Amino acid sequence: MRSKLPLYLALLLLTQCSRCKRDDPQPEPPKDPLSLLPPETAVGKGTLACLVNGQAYLARFSTSANGDLQSPTRLAIGGDMVLNGQGAASRLSITAALNGVLQDEQTFSLISRATPFPIFTPGINQFITAASGDIPCHYSGNYIKTGRVELVRFDGVRRIAAGRFAFTLYEPGSCDTLRVTQGRFDVTF
Repeated sequence: MRSKLPLYLALLLLTQCSRCKRDDPQPEPPKDPLSLLPPETAVGKGTLACLVNGQAYLARFSTSANGDLQSPTRLAIGGDMVLNGQGAASRLSITAALNGVLQDEQTFSLISRATPFPIFTPGINQFITAASGDIPCHYSGNYIKTGRVELVRFDGVRRIAAGRFAFTLYEPGSCDTLRVTQGRFDVTF
């Protein structure tokens, strides 16, 4: 019996060592930023999200995203988003004013505020934005290279607007170009 004791002790030690390896915390693999965005919906969930230079920005609360039907032919969509939907270290606020026929599957091209038109001019689709925090420059929306909003669903009875957006901003000087892609919204007005 005594001759088997070292064998049992060796087996006990081996099982304990192998158990330690399983309990060691493993770092989570980095998440794909696109997977952090909410799915595209069209039911008035109060979502607003996009990728900004490849990083996910989301409205933290359903009240952070909204629509405002200003007339039968003018709808403003906007809200506040934060990096990865957490904290406020890096924040992006956007508002797009869409003028024209408000219906499903309608696309609007955006113009900058730097045009001679005052903001929210009837018949002109306009865009304003403000970025702060870890975004090193202030992007006022005055300089848009490209911009569009696609109104996928517009329901004036249920007061729901849903769709997609993308735009590219720049500021003169040493600021990097701000590329906003995979934008989506689902708001009530």
